[in-house]
Amino acid sequence: MSDKITLAYPAPCVYPWFEGVWAHWQQLLISARFPHALLLAAPPGSGRRALISQLAKVRLCRDQTDSACGHCHHCQLFAAGNHPDIHWLAPEKPGKQIGIDAVRKVQRQALETSQLGGARFIVIECVERLGEAAANALLKSLEEPPSGCYFVLLTDSLDSLLATIVSRCSVWKAPQAEADTAKAWIEQALQRSVPDHAVGLYRGAPLAASDFVASGGLEHHHAVVEGFSTYVCERAGLFDTIEVLVAHYPASLNWLSHFLLDVLKWRQGVGQTIVHRHHHQRVAEVANALTTQQAHSLLRALHQLQRQLQIHTGLNTELVVSQWLLSIGE
Repeated sequence: MSDKITLAYPAPCVYPWFEGVWAHWQQLLISARFPHALLLAAPPGSGRRALISQLAKVRLCRDQTDSACGHCHHCQLFAAGNHPDIHWLAPEKPGKQIGIDAVRKVQRQALETSQLGGARFIVIECVERLGEAAANALLKSLEEPPSGCYFVLLTDSLDSLLATIVSRCSVWKAPQAEADTAKAWIEQALQRSVPDHAVGLYRGAPLAASDFVASGGLEHHHAVVEGFSTYVCERAGLFDTIEVLVAHYPASLNWLSHFLLDVLKWRQGVGQTIVHRHHHQRVAEVANALTTQQAHSLLRALHQLQRQLQIHTGLNTELVVSQWLLSIGE
C-alpha cells in the first residue's frame, strides 16, 4: 500500500504558544524574504499542523501578504478544503517510512505549473520517517527548489534528520508552551479542570493533552501506573500489567517513561519537580523498591524497546513488553 498523499489539510489556527513564531513569519512575508524551504521542529499535538495550514492559507492568498483576505478565489477554495496547489504528505501509519515513490510524486507536483497561477505549497510531515532513498531525492528538490514552490517540513526532533536536509532549510524550533498557559488553554477548551500531570505528560503538546483528557486518558493512565507499581513492588499481577500496557500502547510506554524519570528524581531528592505529583505515593514506593542503577537500566531498556517497536512494526508488542517486565530485578 502506498504512502498517503492527500489534499486534505487541517483548519488553520495560530495557538497562543506559536504567536511569536507566527509574528516572525509575517515579517518575512511582508519583506518578501520567506524561504523556499522551511523546517519546523515541534511535537505532534502542539498545533503545528494548524500553524502550517495558516501559513499555507496566507501564502496562497492572492490579495494579501501577511494575512489572508478570506475573499479571493484562493481563500474560498482553501476554506472549502480543496485548494489544488497545496499538497500534504505524511506516513500512511504511525512508524511507517515515507517511500521514494511518494517523494517523487510531490516532486512532480512541485514542478508542475500552479493550477491557479499562484504558488505551490508542499508539506511533508514526520520528515524523520523518510527512507534513505526518499531523503536523498528530497534533498535535490531542496537544493534547487522550483520557482514559486514552497516546501515545509515537520519533525519531532532535529537530531534524527540528515544534516544535509537541515542545512538546506530555514530551521525553526517551536517554543514550548508554558505549563500555566497550556493548562489554561486545555481547561478552557474542555470546560473542566485538569490535573497538572495531564499537562506534564504532554509537555509542549497541549492539543495532545486535551485529547488525552477528553478520551478518558486519565483513567487509562491511572490503571497503567497502578498496574506497573504493583508489579514492581509486589511482583504480582504480571499478566494484568501486560494486558493494560498493550491495551493502551503506545501511550502507555510514554507514560511509564515519565513515571520512571520521576522515580529517578525521587531517589535523587528532587521530588518537587516530578510530573506524577498526583501519584507521589506510587512514585515513592517504586523508588524504594529499585536501586538508582536499576531504575536507570529499566528506563534505558524501555527507550530501546520503544525504538524497536517503532522501527520494526511487525514485532509482537505483548511479547516485547512481557520480556521487559520480566527483566525487572534481574
